[in-house]
Amino acid sequence: MLMIRPSTAVRAAVLGLATGSRSSLGPCAPLWSRARAHGRKGLLCSTVLAVAGELAMDKVPGMPGRTTGPVLALRVLSGAVGGGLLALGLGERVVPTAVIAALAVPASAAAGVGWRAGWSGPAHVDAVLEDTAALTLACLAVSGTRAAVS
Repeated sequence: MLMIRPSTAVRAAVLGLATGSRSSLGPCAPLWSRARAHGRKGLLCSTVLAVAGELAMDKVPGMPGRTTGPVLALRVLSGAVGGGLLALGLGERVVPTAVIAALAVPASAAAGVGWRAGWSGPAHVDAVLEDTAALTLACLAVSGTRAAVS
């Protein structure tokens, strides 16, 4: 049986929720945690730049929707990779952790689209609120971990 600690399952789900909003957070959050823990400035900068790039590109008109087939599939894959990296950092089993993270992605992606569609305030405010929520979730998911990936 492929068991993991309940706290790992929660972390994986939280990382998946963050990834549903910002796909780069799947792999980048655990890698960022590893970079911080081991003083790897190059990796730290790379992860920050990747996430910042997505945050900026998400604001460009004409970007494909996050719930469209291929985009959602890549987002789910990103969640699975992030879940696997998270598992390695926690010394847990990779497959169940990756599956949990991946399963949380579509719900979060759909919720984000629905929330933004119903937002009546300025567009830049909802974007900043969503980005802040995604970054907070990602930080919570990897808090205290040391991703064991070089």
